[in-house]
Amino acid sequence: MTIKIAVIGSGPSAFYTVQNLVKSDLDCEIDIFEKLFSPYGLVRYGIAPDHQSTKNIIRVFEKFLLNKKVQFFGNVEINNDPSLNQLMELYDAVVISTGMAKDKALNINELNKEGYYGATEFVNWYNGHPDYVSLNPNLKSDTAIIIGNGNVAIDCARLLVKNKNELENSDITPYAYKALINSSIKKVYIVGRRGPLDAKFTTVEIREMGELNDCSALLSNGTINSIDKNQLNDDLSKQYKILTNFPEANNINTGKNKSVEFKFYASPIEIIGDKKLTGIKFKNNLINNNNEYFTINCGIVISAIGYTGDKISNIKTNNNGMILHNENVIEKGLYTTGWISRGPNGVVGTNKHDGAKVAKHIIENITDQNKEGRKGIKILLKNLSIRYISKEEWVMINEEEIKRSNKNFSRSKFTSNEEVYKFLKTIVSN
Repeated sequence: MTIKIAVIGSGPSAFYTVQNLVKSDLDCEIDIFEKLFSPYGLVRYGIAPDHQSTKNIIRVFEKFLLNKKVQFFGNVEINNDPSLNQLMELYDAVVISTGMAKDKALNINELNKEGYYGATEFVNWYNGHPDYVSLNPNLKSDTAIIIGNGNVAIDCARLLVKNKNELENSDITPYAYKALINSSIKKVYIVGRRGPLDAKFTTVEIREMGELNDCSALLSNGTINSIDKNQLNDDLSKQYKILTNFPEANNINTGKNKSVEFKFYASPIEIIGDKKLTGIKFKNNLINNNNEYFTINCGIVISAIGYTGDKISNIKTNNNGMILHNENVIEKGLYTTGWISRGPNGVVGTNKHDGAKVAKHIIENITDQNKEGRKGIKILLKNLSIRYISKEEWVMINEEEIKRSNKNFSRSKFTSNEEVYKFLKTIVSN
């Protein structure tokens, strides 16, 4: 008998689960539910648009999406209508792979400050996420500050300082491309509360910063002398070695129009400005400067200090929104995988282990209970008047995005439901 499986979310962890299930001998049908019209989650909306080689993983995921065992239900958010309980009544196994898409708060006075953005907002804006198309970030200032020392922080900085030619051959949205190449920003600070040895940049990301056409990568004055020499050894990471080879600011003239300065040992304590921010006040975290404060003037601040998960009704989570589970099992027939299960860490491939583990649980422990599965969900969605995007419709949307792009960009994304449904309507009428 055929086991009915529902996967909530369509990012990397979801597809690694689907991959393992499809490649097994399990007789099953797998339905993927995604609250947006498009699949691939973090790969489509999180990975920087100029990192096309990383986004190539979509080709692997697409192979399994197109498998005859799999169907896609886009524009369907599982929370209230339909609810998780309704899904569990229809499927033998349900996998929650919703990721963590909310920015962790700085918890100073950032709320409602014009010019302040969480990294999720900014990244989703330039990647064409339907919920952030109208963000319109303030790029009229000459200085930007990014809080955080991970790859998301460095992605935001790189997109702010790349020139016109460097942004081509990507899938950046036309509106973001236009805004960024016309930006007034010349100086970007990447600020971390700890030191260079604690930075979480990958080797590829930090190396890229030193190879930009019209932007210099710099260290703040005194950075090298501030490093604890007792922590230095022959096993230091490549990214640390690349980072500490950047010159210190010291009024250096590189002949480039823009610069990104890495500033360490500084914690933000106050956003300066009333309704519109004009800078940030920082506390110096070096032991010998424990009571020193300084301010950097700027017109835009992007916080990239981590993520929390959205609340799912009747699912227990910790304070960061991470689902409580035992080896990816929430209860019999209900599983979780990816960031929502282990926290926002790792790269795309880190999700492979989770996907394999959950698939193994299902293969070994779930039997057919004669549930309605795909047949039942279609009836339920019709009764709820939910117009979902099918796999076949997504294939047409995907082909159109590639077709309508010009030669300088890999695709031109649809960025709203209205735009998508209008396109699909023209297909039907033709």
